[in-house]
Amino acid sequence: MGSVTRAHTGQTLQRRAEVTDRVLGAVEDLLGAGERFTELPVQRIAERSGMSRTNFYQYFPNKSQVLIEVAEIASKEFFAAPTSWFADDASLDAGVAGVQRAIAEMFAEFRKHWPLMRALGEAAAYDTEVAEFWFGRTHEFIDFAADRVARWQTQGRVDAVVTAESVAAVTWMVERSIAQHIISADSDVSDDDRVVAALSRTIWLTITAGPD
Repeated sequence: MGSVTRAHTGQTLQRRAEVTDRVLGAVEDLLGAGERFTELPVQRIAERSGMSRTNFYQYFPNKSQVLIEVAEIASKEFFAAPTSWFADDASLDAGVAGVQRAIAEMFAEFRKHWPLMRALGEAAAYDTEVAEFWFGRTHEFIDFAADRVARWQTQGRVDAVVTAESVAAVTWMVERSIAQHIISADSDVSDDDRVVAALSRTIWLTITAGPD
């Protein structure tokens, strides 16, 4: 009986993952075509996802939850590179070049999902549920990064002047800088390298409190 239950649970989770993936594609297509999330009806999302409205509500109780679940996928990719940088003790040995690689990957992921990331930022300004998700997701990364910095400090590799507040400040600076750069009307991919270089240098100096 237990194996049957586990199999059923596995099928349910797989089905939900497939539905969420379809909805992610549908929402990004609609937003990329110029739709605003605030004005996007559930019916349109459901139809674009190949589901009835009734079936859609079996997975998502409201539109905020739609944004949260699809943004969870995009945000994991957005934070993947900096998480890997902080997770590796050898990262400091690579100097500012290692930071640049991580920030460049963040740029690439934001550009990949930019309509969704824009909607997430806009919704977080007025929707408490969305704001709690996005701020919580960002602070989860900040806590992880601050813990790694503390580890490096015990190893004598990072100056004690660097605090958890330093990590939080630089994290929000990067998030806002990437968002504003990519979403701005005159943004161009050719400008990304210049912004990546500037952010990376600032991050390196803030986190290590030292030269290259």
